[in-house]
Parts: sequence; C-alpha cells; structure tokens
Amino acid sequence: MKLLFATILGSITFCSCSQESEPLFVYPSLQNITEIVNEHNIDYENNFLNLESTSSSETKYWLKKQDSIVKKYYDMHGLERFSNNLDEIGNINSPDYYWLKNSSKEFFYWGDNDSTQVLYMGSKSSNIVKPIFSATYDKTIHFYAPNIEGTKYILFVSDENGDYLRVKDIATGDTIFETDKDMNTQQVSYAIWASEDKIIYTGWPNHENSKDSYLAVANISTGKMKMIFSGNEIAEYNNEHFLRPNIRYGSDVLQAVIVNGGEQYNGYNTSLQNIESNPKWKQVMHEKDSVIYYPRERNGMMYFLRYKNGEKTLVKTTVEDIGHPGKDIVLFKAENQAVITDYAVTESKIYVITSKYGIDNRLYAIDKNNSAELLNLNYPISGLRFYHTDASLTSIVLLQSSWRENYVFINVDDSLNIQINQEVTRYTAEEFKDIENDIVEVKSHDGTMVPMTIIKPKNFNTNSSNKAIIMAYGAYGITVEPFYNAAILDFVRKGNVFAVAHVRGGPEKGLKWYTSAIKENKKNSWKDLLSCSQYLKDSGYVNTDKLGVYFASAGGVTAAMAINENPEMYKAAVGEAPMLNPLRLGYQPNFNASDNDYDFGTKSTLEGFKSLLKLDPILNLKKNRNYPNTLIISGGQDELVPIYDGAKYIAFLQSQKIKTNNAYLLDVVKDEGHNLSPLETTRKALFFFNNEL
Repeated sequence: MKLLFATILGSITFCSCSQESEPLFVYPSLQNITEIVNEHNIDYENNFLNLESTSSSETKYWLKKQDSIVKKYYDMHGLERFSNNLDEIGNINSPDYYWLKNSSKEFFYWGDNDSTQVLYMGSKSSNIVKPIFSATYDKTIHFYAPNIEGTKYILFVSDENGDYLRVKDIATGDTIFETDKDMNTQQVSYAIWASEDKIIYTGWPNHENSKDSYLAVANISTGKMKMIFSGNEIAEYNNEHFLRPNIRYGSDVLQAVIVNGGEQYNGYNTSLQNIESNPKWKQVMHEKDSVIYYPRERNGMMYFLRYKNGEKTLVKTTVEDIGHPGKDIVLFKAENQAVITDYAVTESKIYVITSKYGIDNRLYAIDKNNSAELLNLNYPISGLRFYHTDASLTSIVLLQSSWRENYVFINVDDSLNIQINQEVTRYTAEEFKDIENDIVEVKSHDGTMVPMTIIKPKNFNTNSSNKAIIMAYGAYGITVEPFYNAAILDFVRKGNVFAVAHVRGGPEKGLKWYTSAIKENKKNSWKDLLSCSQYLKDSGYVNTDKLGVYFASAGGVTAAMAINENPEMYKAAVGEAPMLNPLRLGYQPNFNASDNDYDFGTKSTLEGFKSLLKLDPILNLKKNRNYPNTLIISGGQDELVPIYDGAKYIAFLQSQKIKTNNAYLLDVVKDEGHNLSPLETTRKALFFFNNEL
C-alpha cells in the first residue's frame, strides 16, 4: 500500500561563498511529493517522488533552473579563468591513451581528448600511426578487440538505441557485421574472436533478468547467429551472476564462465570444432572449487587463481583435477600483505601482478621451472594492469600509472626485455615534479587498520593551515588505483593535500576486505572513511574546517553515508554521477539493479530490503541539518545511475529551513552518460573545492 502527500516548499536564498557582498541565488520552488512505501510490512518515506519523473514539465523546469544557478556560480567565481590556468600546464589537453592491444603486425589504442574517442592503429615495423575510428560522447565505446591478423575489429557500443556489437573492416572502414535487433541482441556486454570469421558474445533478451543471459556465436561472413549456451539452463544461475566467454589464442577450448558477486567461478568447456552445430558442454568448475579468476589453458594444463583458507594462490592443474585442490601445483603466492590481482600466460612464462593495499603493484615472471623473478619497472607506488598478450603468445603489454606520473605503456617479452612504448606513453608535467605520496594505516571504528594514500608537496608542513580533499569508493571489490590528474596535482602543488582512503568494500587486502563491507556490513565502508578523515585533521594535514570529500558512482553510498553520520566532518562535497538512492533503483524498469544485489541488497527479500534501508543516503538524510557545501555532477544520459539520484539529493538539501550560506548545486551535463568527461568534470570539482574550502 502506498500513500501520497505533498508539501509545498517556498523559495530559499543562499550565498554561495563567504563574502557577504556576493549576489544571492534563489532556489526554485518545488512541490515535494512524498510517498510512503510499504515493503515487507516496513514503511519508508520517499521524498521528492515527482523528480523521478524526469520527463514531466515540472521536473524539466526545475532542472532548467538548477542549470541556471550552477552556471551563474561558475561565472561568478571564474571557472573559465580556473580552466585556462590548468591549460597552461603541460599535457593537460593531450589525449589520454588506453586499451592498448596487439595483433600479429599492428598495435591499437584508444585516444581520448575529452570530446572524442579515437581508435588508432600503428605498425610494429614503422612509426606510422593513423586513426581508424572515432566516436563522440553521444556514444559510449565499452571495448574493442582486433582479430589476430589485425584486419578487423569488434566494437561494443552504447547509444540511444541500446547496446550492440559491430565488426568493422580496417582497410575499408565498413561495418561488416552488427548484432541483429530482431534476435533481441541489443543488450550485449562482451565479445571475443573464435576464429577469423567467428565471434562469441554475451547477450540477453531481457535487461532485467541476468538469468536470461546467453552466449551466441556469430558468423560474420554469413551473418548467421546462434545461441550456444544459456544461463536459464543452469540451476544455480541467479541475478548476482554474469556470463562471459573465454578463449585463449591458439586454443580449441571455449569456456562459458559464470561469475558470482563474490568472484567464485563456475565454468563449462566445449570444443570450437562444432561450435556452430551442436556444441557439447562439460562443467569443469563449480563454485565450491574456489576458482576466482578466468582460467587459462596451455598445453592441456589449466592456470587459475584459487581462494583457499583465506589465501589467493596461482596454481596449475589438469581440467579433471580442478575440483581437487590437493592436486594443485602452486606456482605463486603473494607475501607481505600483498595479494595477487591478475596474471597472464604466454608460451614460456606466466606473469603475475601483485598489489599491496591496492596501490603498490609488482610484476613477477614465472618460468617453466616454476621459479618466480621480480621485474624492475622503476616506478614505486604505482598501478599496474595487463592489457593484452601478443598474438605470438611471447610477450605482454602493461599499463602503469601512478599518482604523479602519467600513463606508461610497457612491453615485456619472454626474454624479459622491458621496453617503454613511447608512441602512447604520457609523462608528467614539470610543474608536478615536487609532489610525493605517503601510505599510512589508520585505525577504524572496530580496530581494523585501513590503508590511506596521502599525496602532498615535498617538505610538506603539517601545520593545520592547509586544505585537503579525501576520496573513497568502497564497492564491488574495486580499488581506486593510482591515477594521474592534472587538476588534482595542481591543487596539491599549491600546498594542499589529496588523500585516498582505501576503505573496506574494495579488494585492497583481499577478498575478505571486500566482503566485510557488503549489505548489512556496508557501514564499515563509511566508518573507515570517517576514521581516515579524522586522521587527516588530528595529524595536521588539514585545517579542521577545510576538508572536502570527493566521490563518484557507487562511492556515493560510502561518502554520502559518511556525511549523514557526521556532516560536520566536511566543509564541501563533490559527487560525480553518484549513486545516492540505491533502494529506488529496484523500482525502475529501465535500470538494471541486479549488479547491486550482492553489494547492497535487493528489495525482493526482507534481509536485502533492510540492508538497503540502512545504507541508502537519501533515505537517511535528516531534516534541518547543516550539510556541507555540495556539488553534484550528473550525466543526462546516464545508463547506470538515473539523474534523479542527484536531483532528489540536492532538492532535499535546498529545502532545509535552517539559516545557511551553503551552496547546494546540481550540474546535469545533458549529452553525457555515466562516464562523465574526466577533464571537464575534475576541473569543475576542483574549482568548487577551491572556492568552498
């Protein structure tokens, strides 16, 4: 049963900064349609229900007024001047390069200049690099995959029409294959090459139910497609799982890998020989086997990560012995609080990446005698990831990034020759050479030691007169890896601090670090953040009244709940496409909330519903409290978090009847999705922090 009632809120004025002489803004009037919702015999109050109807004339008018307010704020305080100053710093407008991949003769990478995404192709035998595909931000390019010969590539694209795959010919630029709308394959998530004329992809006909996920084979020569594996046929498959194909180059084995939210893998194998006729599937992995990463096959042996007795190890075994951990040959296990994050298999080496606290990465090479060697990559405290194994299967490509150094692409061959790829590597600006970082551990509310990175100028004086920004994520087992951002570094070089709290909910200290902050234990994420924030104040890194909190996407739950618990901790807050109302996602037919079930809970069960109630930031806002200055930046085409999350949050803050000069601003970037333009968004965020701290 639902009950609706309305409260009329009058216009409210505010001064956006500390100077009394500055013009006052007037927040627009808004009718608060409040809904009392009953689930599992429990009532909750859903304020500003009307903002969930983003197509209504009332909502459109209100959003237009918010747009005028935030533009006035930007103009009044000089966003353009701020941005121009950043432009003067070297490399600020240079493209970001990522997704480096190899074929047998060419290499490929994306370039992102903040308005256009471009796919480049370069020859391994010359210095010639040319663009072969570009897309503006009305499309979202999720990945690409060249074939072994480098003559064709797969694109996974999202636009206003849905999600789809295209195969394009490099020589002509023509689209030679596209997933068929009539097969309900508009929703796709991943694809790989099975041969020169076949691809395997994941699709689903019903976006709301991951059990409908399937694998299909597409013959790009004939245009024929066929479903070859269905999640509906798997009894244990549920909405916390996702399905993905896996093939190692040169192998005849296709794997259907089913991954649950805790990264426990089910796996089915079949031969590629009969893939278009009648493939015979054999289950080779079960969740009980504790396989937690995509297995790689080489010469009849399987290589994978196993989580056993609280420890992740890299092992090899036969297909038949995957379910018998006692027969594992342990190739590698991390030490000194580090964990294994990834591995790659070539013809003569196995490469392993370890991470301590999610940020201090190391690369090891294991030879045929199972001997591991630490490779020297010369960059301390850095993020590291594999990008691709060569079609020749004799080398790897890595991306290395750090808080101060820009992206560095590294080629490593099986002779252990290490070479920086100069074509796509970006180096740090000279202005940022005198910036350093520390790693500290902070005691949280329950005694748990939480790692935190502190980025600061060299010879930093902890005299409590500085500004500081703290960032945290804490969801999906994803860490905030070291990254290079000129706007943040410019903030730091002026005598300030940027900190990243590696809170529970990420993978920083292993799988338990992640699972100790899900559902009913989600509070550990924001309590870790609060503890790290207090440490910055107590240790003199920041003036007591000059701390801001920065968050994005699912990090909105962590940060906004920390604000709810202690709004006096922060002077300012900025959220990028933040998740602020996760419970309401379950009511929206156009949004897939299943990805959140494992982390946050689902309203379909009493336990999950109670969990969501406790961790939903908007539902836990308190009336007539002085919340920090807040800027929410949302994408008008966000496919993951609806714009009303930020709208409802800001509307609530603006509705407060207490006297305050705080700025509560909403910036909806109409043509962008969940992945907001990084340069412009960070500029706005740092601009806001500079003004409000």
